[in-house]
Amino acid sequence: MSIKTSIMRMLRDWYLKESGKERISPNDWVLYNQIAYDSQTRTLKVGGLEPEVKVFGVADTGSMDGLMDYGHHVVLTTNFDRNKLAIGDIVAFSYVNLILHRIVEMGEDGKGRWYRTRGDNCIDNDPYLLRQKDMLWLCIAIIY
Repeated sequence: MSIKTSIMRMLRDWYLKESGKERISPNDWVLYNQIAYDSQTRTLKVGGLEPEVKVFGVADTGSMDGLMDYGHHVVLTTNFDRNKLAIGDIVAFSYVNLILHRIVEMGEDGKGRWYRTRGDNCIDNDPYLLRQKDMLWLCIAIIY
């Protein structure tokens, strides 16, 4: 058996072992009773998200591959309780450009609550420590 075949089998075995594990998911930010579909107008309405909801296109960075990619759209809101942010939530923050990554670690220090984020397709956490004020948008939907 070639070295390439051995490596591919080893990677396949590792992936199969890892793929069945429970993954961190975002909180349920939109309650069922906030969602209404009007079959007459064929419109979907989500209440309680005011004052600001926007739809953004996903950039072609690859950092969130597997969940979202270029051509997909995300629905983001500014109307969320930053005190309820948790590991697994997907947030947008500004660091040169708007970045959309998942919260993977959080804690508190003398300055208050802090967050670490990472793209789902990235090996390392983002290099910056974020604070509640840095959490500009919350992802509430991904449109494929």
